[in-house]
Amino acid sequence: MEGGYFYWLSWFLWIIYTFFAPKNRARLWICVCALLLIILSAHNVTIHSFHISLAYVFMLFVSYFFVMKQTGMTFIYFAFASASMTLLYASFHFLLLFDPIWVFADATWLLAFALLLASFSLYRTFHDRLLVLTVGCCQGDFLYAFVLKQFSFPHVVGSLLFLDEWAFATACLFIWKWLEQLPLYIDTRFYKRTKEAKT
Repeated sequence: MEGGYFYWLSWFLWIIYTFFAPKNRARLWICVCALLLIILSAHNVTIHSFHISLAYVFMLFVSYFFVMKQTGMTFIYFAFASASMTLLYASFHFLLLFDPIWVFADATWLLAFALLLASFSLYRTFHDRLLVLTVGCCQGDFLYAFVLKQFSFPHVVGSLLFLDEWAFATACLFIWKWLEQLPLYIDTRFYKRTKEAKT
């Protein structure tokens, strides 16, 4: 069912950060954004004959807010990086539309894997990867809808399928981040226990 990945992963993320994450501003923002995305995903608006999910509008607004903070070469590099992600997302869906026989596994998994590889090759930090992935997915879905509109094919920009794909790729980014932090956490706990044993 479309939206399954999105709703399950969003609620799981909200529960983890609400009850287990340290109390700080990042925790608050993640919890608020997760709840807003869940609420807004059920509502659409029509703008110039494009049917657009309010969750998509919220994602785009928040993403561009962080993009506008970048300046100089950082902004130029991000523009090229996000354009690459946009073309990757749109191209995948065009191939899926016109030649679906080549998809040998779940399309959501394949797209998430491709997006992760691209974000890892473009950036090193979690926040930059998440930002370029989100902007690329949003722009790619609009590009896909714009092309389909020329052929009178209906498509909701930011549909539940789009949210599934974005949520699954984002969840993989969070898992990778936690795996990167796991050795440091284990070392800290081991050092603490060793110090307690010596005293």
